[in-house]
Amino acid sequence: MKAVYLKELRSYFTSTLGYIYIAMMLVIFGFYFFLYNLYAGYVDYSYVLSNVTTLILFAMPVLTMRLFADELKSKTDQMLFTAPVSTAQIVLGKFFAALTVFTITVVLTIPQPLTIVGLGGKLPVPRVVGAYIAMYLMGIAFISIGMFISACTNNPVVALIVSIAVFLLTFISAGLGDLLPSTITFTVGLCIVLLAVLVWFLYRQIKDVYLSATVGVLGLGGLIALYFLKPSVYNGLVSKALNWISITARYSDFYSGIFTFAHILFYVSLAILFVFLTVQRIEKRRWS
Repeated sequence: MKAVYLKELRSYFTSTLGYIYIAMMLVIFGFYFFLYNLYAGYVDYSYVLSNVTTLILFAMPVLTMRLFADELKSKTDQMLFTAPVSTAQIVLGKFFAALTVFTITVVLTIPQPLTIVGLGGKLPVPRVVGAYIAMYLMGIAFISIGMFISACTNNPVVALIVSIAVFLLTFISAGLGDLLPSTITFTVGLCIVLLAVLVWFLYRQIKDVYLSATVGVLGLGGLIALYFLKPSVYNGLVSKALNWISITARYSDFYSGIFTFAHILFYVSLAILFVFLTVQRIEKRRWS
């Protein structure tokens, strides 16, 4: 894993990608730091972190789009797959390389709140620390999701666009749930559509029509049975589900200085899930 990690980390700085990402992030941080803390005179640096969190949705895909897609496009993935390392080590090496670049960027922003303290400002430490922790956990989750998307295509540009779309969906999902109808009929219909998408994705991954069909039939049967036995379950289900999957909605508690273990567990579990899915995706490609 160490060799993969060092190779991937080196690739960020032997090309312009790493420098572009770090420069992009520091410009965004610097702009809001100047706007809120230096120009407007606010001493709360968490305002900066709160606004930057929104723009991370567009910056993080730059960091992850080439993790696997570039190698799949140039066919150099075969050299990696024949190396004496496991698929999990390959995936983790790339994941930690991207996480290292993200960490470097976050560390480079620390002098900004320290400047506020140096100028005599009373920094609300719990809010700032909470905002930093939330942003970092969110970054870990986005890296894992972006890496999985990169492993599903051989076009880095496609990985970039899809990652931005998925990240944007996680950002607006909480508000989107309030706009969609909450009727039982709409909810059941949406669940059926999502089940069809899941079955299609499963078939694309395993190429087993019988297993995919079995999952589809069992899932449809369960949805129908639930509709007749306990229809109240579907009331407001869409809104609850979209609020639950929202990565950014959990940011507000950290921003307020409230450290909730459930939120930390959510981010970590999400990262582990998509790292696992990436391993399965690459494992399938490795032996196909």
